[in-house]
Amino acid sequence: MTQNEIIKTVLDIAHGNMRYADPFDRINLEKGAKLGVRGFTTQSAEEALADLICDLQDLEHELCLNGAMEGASL
Repeated sequence: MTQNEIIKTVLDIAHGNMRYADPFDRINLEKGAKLGVRGFTTQSAEEALADLICDLQDLEHELCLNGAMEGASL
């Protein structure tokens, strides 16, 4: 994975996780409208952050594994 691909992936992961804690995100606005709740969020900011950290650690491990595999094939 190139540096630009890694950066894009990190940004995508961050946006994907944090949108669940954003009351103005389309997903939460739609769910809130169905429930009749203003300011609805699927997750708290802390829950979204915990998921983000786990997903970034998974990406880090994937990059380390891929780097090790590339080094082993030399």
